[in-house]
Amino acid sequence: MRAEQVQAFVDVTEHGSFAAAARHTGVKRSTLSAAVNALEDSLGVALFERSGNSLTLSAVGDSVLPDCYRLLTSASRIKKHCHQHLQGVESQLGIARDDALPEAFWRQVMHDLKQQFPLTAISVYLVPPQEHAQFVQRQTVDIAFGLYTAEGIDANAANLAPVTMRLVAAPQHPLSRLPSVNRDDLAQYTQVCLTHVQDDKLISEALFSGNYLGLTMFEVIRDAVINATGWALLPYPLVKSALEAGTLCTLNHDLVLDSHHYRYVESDNRGVVAAALLNKVAHFLATLRQSEFS
Repeated sequence: MRAEQVQAFVDVTEHGSFAAAARHTGVKRSTLSAAVNALEDSLGVALFERSGNSLTLSAVGDSVLPDCYRLLTSASRIKKHCHQHLQGVESQLGIARDDALPEAFWRQVMHDLKQQFPLTAISVYLVPPQEHAQFVQRQTVDIAFGLYTAEGIDANAANLAPVTMRLVAAPQHPLSRLPSVNRDDLAQYTQVCLTHVQDDKLISEALFSGNYLGLTMFEVIRDAVINATGWALLPYPLVKSALEAGTLCTLNHDLVLDSHHYRYVESDNRGVVAAALLNKVAHFLATLRQSEFS
């Protein structure tokens, strides 16, 4: 029993006759007939009841048809897996990332990757960027994306693009009433900032004082600021829509703050899927920069 014989049986069944199947598939009628006959000989049963030009499924043909569909699906998957392997396409890809870029972007990217590489199993782990290097070093993930300051960057990370940061607060927050803020103004109020694990301790990235609320995700920080819990320094791509909607305000200041870059850390052997993902992230960041300064 061969896959092409099973395919011929399915084609003839779906189109109702050898002639119709030949027209739709482009395979000669004699070839289809020979394939079905060979399959019947191999199985020792008649899959069709034939009467002149009339052709109907036999009882046994009808009963095995669902399994024939499953067999063809499995055969197709085997071929695709082998083809992907020869092309250098990963069977699995582990990704670590922060949430400095909008979730809508990541949802679309994951959808696009699964459409392009349907047989690659993809796992995504959301974790602060300060922990990315150890995940890659331990081979827990293959590639990691995150927002770093110039001082906090791991030596093995590669730059993708600078990211504009904004000091933000809710419109009803006292800081939003000031024409400009300084360090002393900010120190009087709670900073909502990023927290990560280092040497089994929680480290918070507060800027000016010990008055902070440390959280592990930028989106949660943003939502806390919208709720007027405090102020925050957040990546512009993540707060752009909230600023446009008026649920956040930019705080004017003349402070010198660390520059931030979106970067990635990866394992030694970059595969095809990881390369495609990297290209999508780089393209998004480039488009974002163009729109920001246009």
